[in-house]
Amino acid sequence: MSKTVWRITPVNGYDIPGLEGWLEKQAARGLIFSMTVGFFTLFHRGEPAALRFHLEPAPDKPDRTDPELNSLYEQAGWRYLGLFRSSFAVFVTENPEAQAHTDPQVWDYALRRFFRRKLLGGLGLAALNFFFSSFCGGLANLSWSDLRWFPVETFTTRPLLASILSALGLILVDLSWLLGLLALCRYRRAVISREMSPKRTRGGGLLAVGVLILALVLVDLLWQIAGIGYWPILEEAGAVTLTDIEGADFPLSSDPFASMDYASHRNSLLMPERWVYWQSGQFRWENGAPDREVPKLDVAIYRYPLPWLAGRMAEEQSRIRWNGSEYAPLSPAHGLDEILISHDLFDPERDTYPTTRLILRRGNTVLLAEYTGNQALTRFLPRFGDMLANL
Repeated sequence: MSKTVWRITPVNGYDIPGLEGWLEKQAARGLIFSMTVGFFTLFHRGEPAALRFHLEPAPDKPDRTDPELNSLYEQAGWRYLGLFRSSFAVFVTENPEAQAHTDPQVWDYALRRFFRRKLLGGLGLAALNFFFSSFCGGLANLSWSDLRWFPVETFTTRPLLASILSALGLILVDLSWLLGLLALCRYRRAVISREMSPKRTRGGGLLAVGVLILALVLVDLLWQIAGIGYWPILEEAGAVTLTDIEGADFPLSSDPFASMDYASHRNSLLMPERWVYWQSGQFRWENGAPDREVPKLDVAIYRYPLPWLAGRMAEEQSRIRWNGSEYAPLSPAHGLDEILISHDLFDPERDTYPTTRLILRRGNTVLLAEYTGNQALTRFLPRFGDMLANL
């Protein structure tokens, strides 16, 4: 059995009497304080003992230790165990009559100094809020109708989960800090008036959960940065291109924003993996202006953690009526589990080319293709199926 025991600190990190009481309960179970790592407290196993703990605000020194203060406490019957985070020096004694502070004014001065230091720590918390608030952009202009009717698409196309987690994490961390300051204020009033110590303030769990949530958002950001160099070339990836559909002699637009020779890739822990590319024919010039009514192809592919989510995405997209046209199902083939196709109603007076849309699902992957042109897009279903199989 390991001699080291890890515990998440359930008490707010600024609640002095609450922390002292919690450490004493752990000692009664045979767990003696050793050190802290973040919101974890480490104990070493020993014999159960009735010990008294005292937390002294750590001095404003680089190592947060004061040998002279430790010596004074030793002379009074206390033993120095180490630092609780960087906030408190931890002292312990077996003598139930040992006194840590006899002068309330001196103790109040130490508490006021500690309170000011933690209040200034709010500047660092403000910086943390500013940084992670940039992840909350997915909540802007969020429509309830989108969440109601197209929940999977909303979480697919917007960083909604990262936004929700960032907001929740910041709320929990901020609330833990505010509860800690409130606990310090109550304790100071009790010291001055010589009243009984206030009740324990729970809040350590808030900090632990909040930090873990924000860490997940940060890991997701680093995950995306690590994969930002992956830009699959369409031909090498076996992608269906506009040149394949229209023919080898078909001229693509030279504008890099209109015709891509690679697929834009996104790999995120909190969003489905995505590949996107679009291509357009070369614009014709008429009367000194470009005629943008040319064949086009837009493809978006999403890979979900579960096939059920991919099925929901396909179902949500199939409910969209483009220019009055509905999606019709085709028999599954070419390794595809679902094939849905929609043809826009073509108006020769308004449109130069008809538009065809495909929804293809293979397992947990969904492909959405929109093609504007005169060719039959269904001829390339085998190629689309191979493309999804090789991703």
